Order: sequence, then C-alpha cells, then structure tokens
Amino acid sequence: MVEIIPKPVSKPSSWFNSLFYFSVVLLFIAILSIFLLNQFQKKAVLTLKNLEVLLTQIKTQERINLEKELIGYQKKIEDFSFLLQGHSFDSKLFGFLENITHPKVYFSSLNFNSDEKKVILNGETESFQTLGQQLLIFKAEPLVKEVNLSKISIGREGKIDFAFSFSFSPEIFKAR
Repeated sequence: MVEIIPKPVSKPSSWFNSLFYFSVVLLFIAILSIFLLNQFQKKAVLTLKNLEVLLTQIKTQERINLEKELIGYQKKIEDFSFLLQGHSFDSKLFGFLENITHPKVYFSSLNFNSDEKKVILNGETESFQTLGQQLLIFKAEPLVKEVNLSKISIGREGKIDFAFSFSFSPEIFKAR
C-alpha cells in the first residue's frame, strides 16, 4: 500500500538534542585538552633539557677541578713510589745482624759502605770455637756474600779479637 498522506516527521526528543550538544562540547573540550597538554609537555621537555645542559655544565666544571686535583695527587704518589723503589733501607742491616749474631759474640765497631753494600765488623768473643760458629752462621746466610775473616788476635783477658768483612745482597735493603 501506498500512502498518499504523509505522516508527520517525528521530532527528536529534547533529551536526544541535549545529549548531542553535550557530546559536541565534550569533544571540543577533549580536543582542546589534548592540544594544551601537548603544549605543556613540549615546554616541560624543553625545560628539562635546559636543566640537564645546565647540570652537565656545572658537573663538568666541578669534575675538571676534581680531575686536576686528582692528577696532582697521582703524580705525587708516582714520584713517591719511584723514590721508594730506589731507596735503600740501610737501617735494616742492624736488625739482620741482630738475628744472625751468635749470643757470645760482641761487635765493637761497624764500618758500612752503602754504595758497595760492604761491611767491616770488629768484635770479640770468648773462644775460637764461638768465632768459628759465627763464621759458619755468616756463610750459611744466603743474603751474606764474600765472608772474610780478616783479623784474629788474642786480646786482653784472653778474649779473641777479630774483624769480619763481607758484602750483602741488595735484597736485604729493599722495602718489604
């Protein structure tokens, strides 16, 4: 059937119109918010980059000063290490002699040539047997080289006067 009389067009309800306009306004607010947030993000990123550049410049200057100071200390330590490696601790001779001296041997004088690492010891003991034991102690020590008994005599009160001359291995004088 064909209708000849047109039916009146139904008007959308006011609720539907309100919802349509509300949606348009909400869409406009969303687009505006996205635009504003994007602008805010760009400004924040730019500010952050500026702060990072400023921070690296400040750190760089502080690091440069610190590195200069550390390089100075490093040079001093290297110089001291070089000096310490080349230094001869001649005073170690006394502790070494104390450890290898026979209890009945007494040294009265010591002449030490630090360049050649040679020592001349003058002393006295009670008997030839003790003197021989001291000579064997010196010869048995690997750090003592070229042991010579250069003088033997009977002194006052029957004691034996003697003189030893020997050289040392340079290892005895190094820092440990």
